[in-house]
Amino acid sequence: MNKLIVLVLEGEYRLTAAVLFCLSRSPRVAIHMVSRDATSAFRYSRYVRSHHHQTQSEFDEAFAQFVHKVAMRTRAGVLLPVDVEGMRFCIAWREELEKTLPVLPLPSTQTYEIAADKSWLARFMQQHDIPGPRTITNIGQHLPEQLAALRFPVLLKPTGGEGGNGIQLFREAGPLLEYVAGLPPGSKYIIQTYLEGYDIDCNVLYKDGELLVHSIQRGLLPAANAYAPTQAIEFVQNDAVLEVVDRLMRALRWNGVAHLDLRYDADSGAINVIEINPRFWLTVVGSAVTAKVNFPVLACFAALNQPVATKAFALGRYIPFNNFLKYRYLSRLRDKVRFTFGNTSLLSFLGDPLPKLFRLFRPGSVRVE
Repeated sequence: MNKLIVLVLEGEYRLTAAVLFCLSRSPRVAIHMVSRDATSAFRYSRYVRSHHHQTQSEFDEAFAQFVHKVAMRTRAGVLLPVDVEGMRFCIAWREELEKTLPVLPLPSTQTYEIAADKSWLARFMQQHDIPGPRTITNIGQHLPEQLAALRFPVLLKPTGGEGGNGIQLFREAGPLLEYVAGLPPGSKYIIQTYLEGYDIDCNVLYKDGELLVHSIQRGLLPAANAYAPTQAIEFVQNDAVLEVVDRLMRALRWNGVAHLDLRYDADSGAINVIEINPRFWLTVVGSAVTAKVNFPVLACFAALNQPVATKAFALGRYIPFNNFLKYRYLSRLRDKVRFTFGNTSLLSFLGDPLPKLFRLFRPGSVRVE
């Protein structure tokens, strides 16, 4: 069997490590890496056959030409970016890059930026009647009047934030108006009605607006803070979630992978889209190990226009191994959820130790992720 040679565009450390682990689970895949980091921990990864770097501050034409040279040298069959910065680079230089090798399916620049910006996404959803929280997208104009039409409590969110960073809850208009007045000029935020209920997420791979594969997950444990990702998940079936997600992604004519945050509104019983993460996600390992949907590998097949199996995802629990250790031995929660080692990312945690050790002992590093 001929190997599919995947050239991974190195990105944020944890996302890159998760994607490498998923790719390594396929015997059909051989991995090479291209990077802007001469000191990358992945130089020592046992999953990576060769690591190529060109140190520069920005993704630009020179780096696109460097990727071309590495692709020719490694005989790569697919270029796989993992994070937002890498995907924006591939979209911007797609025509140049695809002279050499196919790139992970990606949408147009306009579509990608709509998905990545909470303000633009909220406007798009309103235009296409996609359910979501009531949203103020322009906090700089007539904010008191706009707030009068909103039900409190509300959330103030940075338009481009990730992982719950920067989100604040306000129960009254006065403190919110005072806070907004003190923001630096040019700050980009939205305000959304807070929905009582629970979070539920959907992972997808689309090709030209058509759904290829998906998995749905719900949090099992409290997050480290109110708006951070949950510490463990359970893969569940939910037709209402898929229906809302598919309406939105078809309207966007989405191309590629995405992780959508949704929330069940206990008052209305509706599923609401909160945001789109237009990149791979940290629990992609759980999708591969527990749900049996290996999104990075399937995305490579989609890039090559090869058939992508559309079988249903498996149900079950998943918890990152470091979270498992903390929960099992340090947590004081009385009603503990039961996890086994089979529910964890143990293989991912132990399977590629050298990059973790490098980061642990590298100057300025404080922890292994």
